[in-house]
This record gives sequence, structure tokens and C-alpha cells, in this order.
Amino acid sequence: MLSALARGRVGLAATRRLATLREKAGQKDPLERYEPKFEDPREYPEFPVLNVRLQGYDFVPLEKYQSFVDKIARRFNFPIVESYAVAAQTCRALTYKPQSTIVADEIELAVYDRVVRIGPVPAPKLQLFTQMIRAHCPVGVTITIKEATREDEQYRYIPDLMLKEKQEELKSLDNPIVRKNLGWE
Repeated sequence: MLSALARGRVGLAATRRLATLREKAGQKDPLERYEPKFEDPREYPEFPVLNVRLQGYDFVPLEKYQSFVDKIARRFNFPIVESYAVAAQTCRALTYKPQSTIVADEIELAVYDRVVRIGPVPAPKLQLFTQMIRAHCPVGVTITIKEATREDEQYRYIPDLMLKEKQEELKSLDNPIVRKNLGWE
């Protein structure tokens, strides 16, 4: 009887060493517990980096619209590379008296620029994104969407006129005629 009891304990101990069903199945993602996750095998072309450039004459609606475009891009799961303002440019508008060439008024208008740079964008989502932001565009705001270029990066910065002037002065000092007139040679 003792040997049968010992055999039962050995049999019980042997079964405890085996892996349980839970250990065999492994850990599951809680999101996939009730619905399986299906991978989409289709591949779409992607635009590397796009600039969404917003231009307008009124500062406040342009700022609000920039935050709206930023929020919509985040909802579409587009990575926002950066969002920045560009220095305002002024232009002059003239109004004339009726049937004459005499200037009635001269108005200085400021054109404000805002840029939202978004990362890799899948082509099918881009069309929906552009339709969404164009549908909600305020009056007086112009939208331009294009791939980011080096010119856009240079357009962003304000040129330092004093620095350029000093650089030209240094270049002129390399001229042998100027060096001779200064008595350096």
C-alpha cells in the first residue's frame, strides 16, 4: 500500500513538471483577446516630408488654423516634424480715384506665413487630409502643400544684412588692389 501511495505521488509530481496550457500558449496582447489583428499586405507609396504652408493677411485666424492643421495631422497619425512661423512680408496696395491715375490711398499689407512640416505620409491618407483641411480653411488663408526642399529651409530664416555686408568686406580685402591701397603689401 505504501508503494502504491508512493507511485501516486511520483505520478502527481511528474505531471506538475509538465508545462501548463497557459504556458504553452504564451502571453497574448490584451487588444487581440477578442478580435484578431489583421495585417494589411498592401503597400502604398509614401511622401517623405511635406510642407503644409499657410498664408494669410490676418494673424489670429492663421494661428488658429495652424493649430487646427497640426491637430488634424496628429489624428491622421502623421508624424509632425516641426511647425514654425516665417517672418511676415509686407506689400503695398494702392487704390486710385475713379477714372483717373491719381492715388487715393496707399495701404501696407502684411502677409503672414506658417508652415507645418509632416513626416512620411501614405498617399491614400494624403488625399483625405488635404480635403479635410481645405474644407475647413478660413476666408483669406491660402494653403500650399508640397514636398520639402532646400529653398523652403532657406526661406525660413531672416537674412542678416550686416553679416552679409561684413562678409563682402572681408572678400574685398582678399583683392590684391585693395590690399595695396591699404598699404598691406
